Amino acid sequence: MTVSTDITEGIPYDISTVAVDNSFTLTDASYDIVIDNIPFIANITNQNPYRRETAPYKKDQFDSSPEPGEQSLTGWWLRSQTSWHNGAGITFYEPGTDYQFVNHRFAESSGIDVSVIGEATLLPEVFHAYHGNTGINAAVGANGTDQCLVTGDGLGYLKRVTLNGDEHVTAVDFVETATAYPSGHNGTNHPFLSVTTDGSNYYAACNRAIHTGAISVLDEDITPLIFSTDVDRTDIFIKYSKGYILFGLGNVVYTLDVPTIASLVASHSSGTADVLGANFLTHLNKSWVWTDATASPRATFISGTGGRTSEIWKVLFDDTTNANDMPGATMSLSLPDGETVNAIHYYLGYLSIGTSHGVRICPIDGNGDPILGPLLVETAHAVNGFTDRGTFLFAATTMHPAGETHHEHAGAIRIDLSKQFDDGTFAWANDIEYRSSVNIDSEEDFVESASEATEVYNLNDRLVLVVQEGEYGKLQVEHTTRRRDTGYIQTGKIRYGTIEPKFFRFINVDCSTGSGDTITIATIDQNGAEANLQIISDGLSNQDIYISNLATKQQHISLKFTFNNSTTDTELPVLKAYQLKSVPAIRRQRLYQFPLSCYDVEMDRNNSVFGFEGRAIETINRLEAMEETGRFVKVTDHRTGESFRGIIEEVRFTNESSPDKNNSGFGGLLLVTVRKM
Repeated sequence: MTVSTDITEGIPYDISTVAVDNSFTLTDASYDIVIDNIPFIANITNQNPYRRETAPYKKDQFDSSPEPGEQSLTGWWLRSQTSWHNGAGITFYEPGTDYQFVNHRFAESSGIDVSVIGEATLLPEVFHAYHGNTGINAAVGANGTDQCLVTGDGLGYLKRVTLNGDEHVTAVDFVETATAYPSGHNGTNHPFLSVTTDGSNYYAACNRAIHTGAISVLDEDITPLIFSTDVDRTDIFIKYSKGYILFGLGNVVYTLDVPTIASLVASHSSGTADVLGANFLTHLNKSWVWTDATASPRATFISGTGGRTSEIWKVLFDDTTNANDMPGATMSLSLPDGETVNAIHYYLGYLSIGTSHGVRICPIDGNGDPILGPLLVETAHAVNGFTDRGTFLFAATTMHPAGETHHEHAGAIRIDLSKQFDDGTFAWANDIEYRSSVNIDSEEDFVESASEATEVYNLNDRLVLVVQEGEYGKLQVEHTTRRRDTGYIQTGKIRYGTIEPKFFRFINVDCSTGSGDTITIATIDQNGAEANLQIISDGLSNQDIYISNLATKQQHISLKFTFNNSTTDTELPVLKAYQLKSVPAIRRQRLYQFPLSCYDVEMDRNNSVFGFEGRAIETINRLEAMEETGRFVKVTDHRTGESFRGIIEEVRFTNESSPDKNNSGFGGLLLVTVRKM
């Protein structure tokens, strides 16, 4: 275990003590030193000299960890970082004070892959795979294939998109089934809103009916179940779970098995709700809307919201009837007031909840109920969907980088479910993003347009973002080889565990860059002002760089590393470690040691005798009382003309006289050490 790396020691006195002015004035004796109201004659010898020195302002650092660390070093105040795999979200980078929660973590990033221990580099780029003229209402893909079902383009069609490698955007960059199917109810008047699949068949709901058919032969599409003939419904979702199709319609969730859907073609076209079957769950709130569903080994969880209230309901699987027990469903989790749920996803023993405020990861208790987890990632925009890959969970949302007001864009957050901390949170970081530029005034005037990720899928081990950009819908797919052109990672605020000011002097960066690639170092001062410091290119790694853009002392700073990839994607800029060197900028304190004569009766340099019996012990008692209380005293040195306020650090008395018949003999050398404040 490593002991705290806080640097400075506190003053071991009550600094709120009120100082008392020295009211002593010289009379007929020539005194040298006056401490508070007590005058003294200096008694300076070679053995007991008058001394003044700088008071210690750093404590010895002790390192009890099994491996050497920065606490073992002397001289510079150091702060290093050698990995970033524990994710984003910290404010201060102080690994010695709370090791688990800050070690190998950082404040924020964009476009940077931190999943590999010991390095940070650029994430994969995304490429355009599909374009919907009026947006994409829903999409679904199954891992292990290159096919994705897309709904809601300009004609309200359901289409099957097959990826064609990593080709960029052209008219032939994807292979699209020639036959596309509208909902069957006057085409564009009834676009599809939700789609799901059981791996072989698709189930797509428009605002009037549920469609189904084989994924491999879309031209066999049928319209088996019309649930409304006169009202367009938008409060719907459809989801495959545990062998059944769950269909949410307003405040009711129906359970439909595949054979039932296939048989309901002509006999149930009246549009009445009861044709959806008897196995359903009805929420008592008439304005309730069910939003999503996900299956766990023991149950199916269904989310919904009504006004400012959101809940998660648990539906058990009935082994007797081999069906979901919808009427026996129970409410197992309620979200805080005002936080609405958009998506849920069960994976690796956790229920993930995407809300209007961010992401919550909820463990499952012994009864199979989720326990409300903390808000792991607080987002400026809603989290709309989840997918998984390996030990990672990905959440679709809209990125809002700090300091950027117009760069809101679609992206995914990566959460590592294998790295959980004691407070119930997990390692996370921003992952793939979609950014595009639009012309606003002229051919040379471009800005990034706003976009939103409405869903995210794992398609054959590649992430697929469903993006809404203005009036258009797009599929943006993770590239297998191409990496981002640029990205950045920003550290937490570095303050060495103390608010005392420092001079940040040097930084040493261990990195590798391809020919033409660079990593730009910037500093962010205590007021949030960012300034570029140095551009590191090939061959400039592992060198002390003087921090010339921070001339004034700072309480803390952050470091920002911007990666620029201008060469092939086989040689990327990689950040491996950095070390920051600083010195304290606190005002130094002085220690004064005064050798003083302390007898009952004394003689000054002019041979004038003064004093009284008992004076020595009275003087010592008064000084010791000042030392014990730690109050401020005023010290005047008439030899040098100096006067200052301070605290008595030490009182040491040596009895140097012998008693006789006329005198007790109590007296001698008094060493008083005062800290000038």
